[in-house]
Amino acid sequence: MSKRHLICSGIRGFYPWDKSFANRHKTKRLLAKILHKMYSQIMQVFINTFGTSLKIIDGLLSVKFEDKVNKIPIGKIKTLFLTKSIYLSTDVIYACLEQGIDLLITDRTGRPLGRLWNNRFGSISTIRKRQLDFAKSPEVTGWVINQLTEKIDNQVDLLFCLLTLGEPHEKLIRQTAEKMQEISSRITDCREDHLNEAAGRLRALEGQASKQYFSCVNKHLPFRYQFAGRSRHPALDMVNAMLNYAYGILYGHVESALIKAGLDPFIGFFHRDDYNKPVLTYDVIEPFRPWADWVVFHLCFNEILEDEHFDREKGAYWLAGDAKRFLIQHFTDFFEEVVEYREKRFSRFVHLERAAQLLNAMIQDEPTPENKTTDTEEDMNL
Repeated sequence: MSKRHLICSGIRGFYPWDKSFANRHKTKRLLAKILHKMYSQIMQVFINTFGTSLKIIDGLLSVKFEDKVNKIPIGKIKTLFLTKSIYLSTDVIYACLEQGIDLLITDRTGRPLGRLWNNRFGSISTIRKRQLDFAKSPEVTGWVINQLTEKIDNQVDLLFCLLTLGEPHEKLIRQTAEKMQEISSRITDCREDHLNEAAGRLRALEGQASKQYFSCVNKHLPFRYQFAGRSRHPALDMVNAMLNYAYGILYGHVESALIKAGLDPFIGFFHRDDYNKPVLTYDVIEPFRPWADWVVFHLCFNEILEDEHFDREKGAYWLAGDAKRFLIQHFTDFFEEVVEYREKRFSRFVHLERAAQLLNAMIQDEPTPENKTTDTEEDMNL
């Protein structure tokens, strides 16, 4: 196995560029595969078509749109994502609560607006107090720095994956990686500072690293996917629309992991405490953003999506129906893949849960939950 392949399939769990992907996954065939898999081995269900109705019939989730009906065994569902203008009966809500299914309401960018979960999950006052204490403790600076440097490490790993492309800008990749690693070292130098004093500097350094990273990736994308820079609310191009949607999905999974670990997503440490925002989700998500990035960039490299897959309003880009299905399935396939990360071998979805468990153990000053098994691990027979 080549050194470059080892970089891409190494400890942080990226996978190498597959030149045959484009030939195997033409748009129509890819959509057929997506639809087949959505209703055969389902864990994450996304319903985003205007006017779709949901109800429970004989223990199955009945999904109806116009004259088409699909039925899904309720026991196979882990998470149910819904957008506006979806109709559902209270039986669906009851089944989700009874089965421990996470039900999320998302906006058009995939970001969760709200969620419903049963009373087995949720923070208690003792944990909230310890979260608040941890936020003021000297240890919180080290945790935040570890999050940011790990994010940069993962971004650098993704850049090295670009070396497997046909004509990579090898010098640029290595120069960018070196600059980002220098920034990571400067972030580490803040370890002895109190977080209130270091936060502004850390944000600035993180921003510098991300700017270097996206600039380098952009030069490797097919011309029609290249973008001027990150744009969020709203996205101003196809790639940013895909990135925003992939991050939205990731927000939902990280927030679910925090809730299941007993942590309050609204008590954060690094990101500003905006009113009614799950700031801890924003803190925890940082090292995992490059995983979502790779899902998007892989779609771009294979030129799966066209302009017609996006809605455009006043210069803003939004993913349309088929584009959402392509991205969701690609995201799910990637995050269901079992990889070694932080010296443990699980699916990427389970690694998100483990990150929340590790943080809870740190806050509670408890032993690391190395032997704790999640429902997701059991389902995968790990």
